[in-house]
Amino acid sequence: MRHEAHDIEVIHECEVLVIGSGVSGYCAAIQAGRCGARTMLLEKDEVLGGNSGPNLGVGITGADRYNHYAGETGIIQELQEDGCWTDAVTHVSGGMMGYSIHRRFEAVVQEHLERAGVQVLKRHYARRPIVEGTRIVGVIAEDLAAFRTVRIDVLGPVIEASGDGEIGALAGAHFDWGTEQQSEYKERSAADARTDRVQGTSLVAIAHRTDREIRFIPPAGTPEFIPRVWHGALASFLHHHGGWFSDRKDLFFLYVTETGGHLDTIREDGLIYERLLKQLWAEWDHIKNGPHREEAKCWDLLWVSPKAGKRESRRFVGDYVLTQTDLESGRTFEDDVAYGGHDLDDHRPLGEGSDIFAHSIPPLYGIPYRACYSRNLDNLFLAGRLISATHLAHSSTRIMRTGAAIGQAVGLAAALCLKHGCSPRELGQRYLPELQQTLLSEDATILGKAREDPGDLARSARVSATSEVRFNEQAVGPLVPLIAPAGVLLWDWPARLDAVEMYLRNTSEADQELTLSILRAKREPRWTTTDDWHAWGWNDLRDEAFTLLHRASGTLRAGSEGWFQLDLGGVELGPKDAASDADRVLIHLDANPDVQWAMAERAGEIAEAVEHSHHSPRWKPLGATGTLRLFPAPRLGEAANVTNGFLRRFSRAPLNLWLSDPRDGLPQSLTLEWDEPQTVSRVGLTFDNLVKLTHD
Repeated sequence: MRHEAHDIEVIHECEVLVIGSGVSGYCAAIQAGRCGARTMLLEKDEVLGGNSGPNLGVGITGADRYNHYAGETGIIQELQEDGCWTDAVTHVSGGMMGYSIHRRFEAVVQEHLERAGVQVLKRHYARRPIVEGTRIVGVIAEDLAAFRTVRIDVLGPVIEASGDGEIGALAGAHFDWGTEQQSEYKERSAADARTDRVQGTSLVAIAHRTDREIRFIPPAGTPEFIPRVWHGALASFLHHHGGWFSDRKDLFFLYVTETGGHLDTIREDGLIYERLLKQLWAEWDHIKNGPHREEAKCWDLLWVSPKAGKRESRRFVGDYVLTQTDLESGRTFEDDVAYGGHDLDDHRPLGEGSDIFAHSIPPLYGIPYRACYSRNLDNLFLAGRLISATHLAHSSTRIMRTGAAIGQAVGLAAALCLKHGCSPRELGQRYLPELQQTLLSEDATILGKAREDPGDLARSARVSATSEVRFNEQAVGPLVPLIAPAGVLLWDWPARLDAVEMYLRNTSEADQELTLSILRAKREPRWTTTDDWHAWGWNDLRDEAFTLLHRASGTLRAGSEGWFQLDLGGVELGPKDAASDADRVLIHLDANPDVQWAMAERAGEIAEAVEHSHHSPRWKPLGATGTLRLFPAPRLGEAANVTNGFLRRFSRAPLNLWLSDPRDGLPQSLTLEWDEPQTVSRVGLTFDNLVKLTHD
């Protein structure tokens, strides 16, 4: 398979070759470069970023689209923070899913690549591999700007992050295409028969408001406008574009063209783009000359993406294939190196258009290392949408911020393969703890995995602080009568609960019997539908969503006021799922109008007061935090959290961080003490910069 020597005009050499500079590709290259590997990044476009780059501008979203505080961390977090500091974003009105074509963010990525020592070759098309045995030892590429052929000799691993995986496929790596039949992986949403169908491709365009009326004359042959269908809803044909141009927006991203899922998204990419252009003309004609002509009369089409945003083509096969069942059950694996949590967003062909169908919104799930390398090539890693997953699982794992976490993991794995002189499979068999612990030290996240660095002196220190936020330290606020059942919804708790206290007042001259109930949210199924998520999020408050664990009673003395304690004798609540906001405990009192319950002065995010509806079988938030002490108390913002090995929260709670008491103001300090003198070479501080949801 080697080229003739006289055809090669330029020869490069690297230890790690990354093909494709989308989000997963550039994160892989940065991580490999930071580890000291001589890394080369090959990109066929003139800009970096793939679907998120200046040629398309799709927002980089991930698990925090639906899961609280679940944003994938690591290199992508660094890049996005730098992008915010440098204002590297196309400013549009809210609700646009983070779309941006700003070249300044590409410059942020370029700066990080250069600092990591990565050699970037833009406008270089990887045409075919050089294979020896079961290893890719080089790639023949075309320099599209200089019209010359380039050979890249690769001494170590190749990371396929190109989206289509042409080099991997030509090298003989096993891959799949289309949808699986139900009998293959027993996925609940799979069809009875296999198909060649993949997810559709889309264009992006920008419209802007002008100070005068702008005409639009559609090109000859513009087809009839056909609306994009969402979740199989008939309403998609009736309600579209309404209100898009009627408010104070000045710039608007259009992203509702789609086709190609019934075609070959690799070989017919050009044809798909032309069909998408026709769809765009039809859509803009509908807006400008149809029912929205008045509100859109001063709007003009400013920009159309020069490339199409592809969602799916090949999916390569690793030593493990992720399935819909894995994702929807929130499964984690011993060899996890990344995670996801976006909905299973399947853009299914519907005639020349598509039906955007969310099969489910899963809990956070793990992505195993075995799904991130080829099962039959000895040095091929997979990143982004190329990882080993079924069509249905791919509809979630393909999301770019999730791909960033995968890319960082395989970039590190590639560097470790060089270090140990082993294959990707051997690395997982012999050096998995090193891979996982190094990832954690690089600010990546593995669900449920704590840092275990033997050199971390903080783990052996006594930790104290000038102030802390503790769960049971609650200042008493206003009292409300219990004219309806009311209590506290908890997002953290002790596994075994011995007693509770609530601040109560008996306004009567007689003793009052109180009944307290403890319920826990049901956990099956672990996934939810889009309808239920939009109604409840992960906080389903219907009675049917809870199971009764324990009921207890006590007597509140006549005329008394204060902290009322109820001994429970050790109720087994079970451990909190740290990665789930759907996992909740509800502790409530039955209605008693002669009893008043105090709210806490300060609201707390991991505890929320609720009352039962008089009209329907559900609970309603009160917009406050009710007084409730637990014995033992769950950790909230104690200083000791900083040495528990977890450098982030995965949901509302546990927080895994130190919170100083805001009532004490600043400055505040954290102190670590040892019995013997220690030599400290580096101090690492991690600050909580996770947002509740990506669109907040």
